[in-house]
Amino acid sequence: MTYSTNNTRFVYSFTKKLSVNEEQYKVNLQLLEESISLLSKYFDYRIVTDQATLDDVKNLASNINTVDTGDFIFIEDFKTSLISKLGENEILVDPDILMKKKPKLHLNADIIFDHKDSPDSSWYTENLEDLKGTMLYSRIIQAGRIPFVPNIGFFKIPNLKLRSTFLNYYRAYREDILNKGKDNPNQFNLNLGQYLLGIVLYEGNYSYFNLRSINTGKVYVHLAGPQKYKRLNAIKTII
Repeated sequence: MTYSTNNTRFVYSFTKKLSVNEEQYKVNLQLLEESISLLSKYFDYRIVTDQATLDDVKNLASNINTVDTGDFIFIEDFKTSLISKLGENEILVDPDILMKKKPKLHLNADIIFDHKDSPDSSWYTENLEDLKGTMLYSRIIQAGRIPFVPNIGFFKIPNLKLRSTFLNYYRAYREDILNKGKDNPNQFNLNLGQYLLGIVLYEGNYSYFNLRSINTGKVYVHLAGPQKYKRLNAIKTII
């Protein structure tokens, strides 16, 4: 297997629109700044944002693109809007990923993601009953047990068939959830994004590369919810 990091550029998607509240947004902005300060030691990067967020990030990068986020409801709406527009050498990255060393990358797979997540994790199962009556719920039940869910803290789908299949399902199931009038639809974000992608991978014959398989925590960390909440509590103390 050949690993490559030459000319790789990472792309941050960042907007205040999808933050739950102002406190969470401040944490996310702080993490973005930290993530960039580390990643920029090893890689080129750019930020994709919107006009409402531009003033907060304009000093963090020389390469910034603005897009219309007016229709975004689910957190993964931003990533799915960009996944077909990445350059050949570009990979989406979350702002809560802190890169301590230069990671090894394998860019010749059908899909590139962060790590394999358990489908039994509470963040996929706790809201499942509330999904009943939707196309996505039926698809999850029909798929049965899947081996893993791809965490898309890093995200790229070079394979056109896989990308098209996933995006078509994402858009159809997204519209169905909204049409069903579900309360707080963004609570289903991880099911609509990552879990659905896991089903598509399971049902297809696709190659994949997850960075964590060859890069330990000494290379990079992807902060989990509790770790980010510590930052939120710290901000509350200051306020």
